[in-house]
Amino acid sequence: MHISGLAHEYERTCEDCGQTWRVPRWAAYPHMQGLPGMWRGADTLNPGTVAGATHSVVEANAERAERAAALRNCPRCESDHYKQRPSRS
Repeated sequence: MHISGLAHEYERTCEDCGQTWRVPRWAAYPHMQGLPGMWRGADTLNPGTVAGATHSVVEANAERAERAAALRNCPRCESDHYKQRPSRS
């Protein structure tokens, strides 16, 4: 579903060298999954299943964080000081 008004890309401008680069929305605001909790019926499941589900969520979140981190630094000077704004073009 498309929500009008939300940017699909963001433009980042390095505060040190002025380089600009674009990043997709998932990298600008990575969505991390929550851990499975007891209120979802986990108490009736096998403890190994709950631990396995927790492990898979942690791995997925780590992979998302690594992908977003690759776009966090300036491609020219490797600085992590930047300003970000939506790119609507």
